[in-house]
Amino acid sequence: MSLRPSALPKLALCACYKSDPNPGPAAGRGTSLDMMFRARIQGLPQSEDGFQATEADNAAVEWAVATARALAGGTPIITNEDDCRVAIPGIENPGTADAILPERLAHADLKTGQKRNYREQMAAYALGLMEQHFASEWTAHLLFCDQKEVVTNRFTFDEARQIVEAVVRKFHDPDKQPSVNEYCGWCLERESCPARLAEAGKAVAVAEPGFQFELILADNDRLGKFLSACGILDDFREQAEAAAKERIESGQVISGWKIASRRGPEFVGNDDVGRFVAEIGIGPVLAAYGSLSAKKFRELWEQNLPDRPFPEELIKHGKASLTLRAAKSTTAATK
Repeated sequence: MSLRPSALPKLALCACYKSDPNPGPAAGRGTSLDMMFRARIQGLPQSEDGFQATEADNAAVEWAVATARALAGGTPIITNEDDCRVAIPGIENPGTADAILPERLAHADLKTGQKRNYREQMAAYALGLMEQHFASEWTAHLLFCDQKEVVTNRFTFDEARQIVEAVVRKFHDPDKQPSVNEYCGWCLERESCPARLAEAGKAVAVAEPGFQFELILADNDRLGKFLSACGILDDFREQAEAAAKERIESGQVISGWKIASRRGPEFVGNDDVGRFVAEIGIGPVLAAYGSLSAKKFRELWEQNLPDRPFPEELIKHGKASLTLRAAKSTTAATK
C-alpha cells in the first residue's frame, strides 16, 4: 500500500492497516459533501455527481461554509482542489485540504459521520503547508459538520514533523505487527488479519470443554478482553450470515440453518391518515403517532415559525440509559 495522508490516523494505531478500495456509502457521502462545500465557498453550482443531498446534508454543508468564513474573518479562502493539493515530506502521495486560509496560516477540513481522531492527518497537511508558506506554525480546523462542532489542532513545524515521521517509521518497519483497534472494520485485511483472528479465537474458546465463565466475570482484565473478542466475533458473524443467506437462496445447504421469511409490516401513509384527521380527531391521531423528538420539533419550528422564539419549556427529558462501548485509543486534540 502506498502511503496517503488520510491513512495516517489508522496507521498510528496499526502499522499494517490497508485502505479498502471500496469504502462504502458513508465515505461516498463524505466525498459528495466535500464537493458541495468547495462549490458553495466558491459560489459555483453543485457538481453533478449523482448524489441526492438531504435537508440534513444541506444544513451540514451550510454550517461548514458559514464556519469556514467565520474562521477566515474576511480573508481569502482557497478551495480549488488543484490549489489545495499538499506535498508532504516522507509521503509518496500528496494530500488535499478542503480549504486553505493562507492569511490565517490555517486550513479547514470537512469531516462527516462521528467524531474521530484525525490529528496525524492534520499534522501531515500542516507540515506540507508550512513548507509551502514558509511558516513555523500552522492551525488545522476540523469541521465536524454533522455535529456542527469545530476541533482545532495547532502545530509547530517540529511537532508536525515528529508526528508524521513517527507514523512513517512504523509503516516502513519490516517487523511491524497488526494490532486490533477501532478502524479494523475499514481495513482491507479485516477478514484475514492474524490479530483479529486471534482475538476472535478467544471468544470461540467459550465452546471448549472446561470453560469456566464465572472466572471471566470475576476478573476485570479477563472480562474486558473477553468483551473485545466477542465484538470482533460479531463482525465475523455478520459477514458469515450474509454469505450463508446468499448460498441458501442459490439452493445450497448450510448445515443447521435455513432462511425464515417474515411478512413485512402493514402501515398507512401519513398522507392517507391526514385525509381522516378531521373525522377521527387530531388528539387521538397525535397520541397514536407518539412523541416527536426534540430535534425534529425544533427543525419543524425553525422551518415554519422562524420569527418566533423556540419554546424551550416544552422539551421533556426521558430516562437516561447506559450503554457499554469500547474505549478508543485516540490522541487528544489541542483546542
